Amino acid sequence: MNRYGKHNLLHIIIMTVLQMPALLFMAANVSPDMEDSWTAFTLAILWISVVQFMQYLFAYTKHKHSEKDIKLIKDFLWLLFARSVVIVISLFIPGTGRILLTGFGFILSILGSSLFRKDMAMVPINMPHLIERLTLFTIITLGEMLMAAANFFELEKFSINSVLLMFQVVSLFLFYISEFDHAIEENLPCQSGAELIYKHYLIWFGLNICTIDLDYANDAMGIIRVIMMFLGLFLFYLGVLSNSQLNKKSHQLDKKIMIPFVLIYILGLGSSIVFQSNIPVAIALCTLTIILETVLFVTFVVRRFSKKIREEIICP
Repeated sequence: MNRYGKHNLLHIIIMTVLQMPALLFMAANVSPDMEDSWTAFTLAILWISVVQFMQYLFAYTKHKHSEKDIKLIKDFLWLLFARSVVIVISLFIPGTGRILLTGFGFILSILGSSLFRKDMAMVPINMPHLIERLTLFTIITLGEMLMAAANFFELEKFSINSVLLMFQVVSLFLFYISEFDHAIEENLPCQSGAELIYKHYLIWFGLNICTIDLDYANDAMGIIRVIMMFLGLFLFYLGVLSNSQLNKKSHQLDKKIMIPFVLIYILGLGSSIVFQSNIPVAIALCTLTIILETVLFVTFVVRRFSKKIREEIICP
């Protein structure tokens, strides 16, 4: 869906019939060695870009009497056009160069919209609706992490580590939902939404890094894997907590929560590095860190509500 997407039959068909097959093709062909399938993979990316471009052209015809909308739509059209051109050029470049150029096209489309944030602010969007969409996407990302953890519940792989990995996923979900379902202000005024979207990139990147690390949970840890896991956690926590300015006045972060929060993270990282060669201990320490951070934050969120609301949250 794009910024001007509507919940109607036309946009549902565009998303499911035109875009979803391309996404499924891309997902099915991701592998360490993509040399043979890279051209087809890139064409699928190009197809999605073209479909999005056509969606914005359609939006242009629907908003041609609104100068603010037309200016913003033109910005997105130029951005999508630039991404499509870069991807087309990458098709004719051999080797690693085409992968780097395709990646540049993606980064361009992600960061490029920051160049016209003023135009986006002129056409504000419904913040609660945007938060709902971002939350759903985050739940999907957590679902991917849950599926990675589910692999360790097969009989030949099941152990205490399997349970600990599940606790990691559940704790991260509770941490996220405590912020965006309880702590955040429910009646936010319409805004550009750009800052909220970019901060969610940190959340998604962090969760994906944690998911990659989780896939190799039974392999030797090592300093690289420990740093990788805690880097993912750092990005996730940074993305969630940096939205605290959107919280209710009663739920603004302060030193009382941030100091112990940072200390738990540092102690967890340090102890995991010390016991990096012992897989069960390292996993247990990482899980304990995530659980403690979640308990600390959830307690902070719940205690800031009145007694009546606390009772409804804990036991409705």
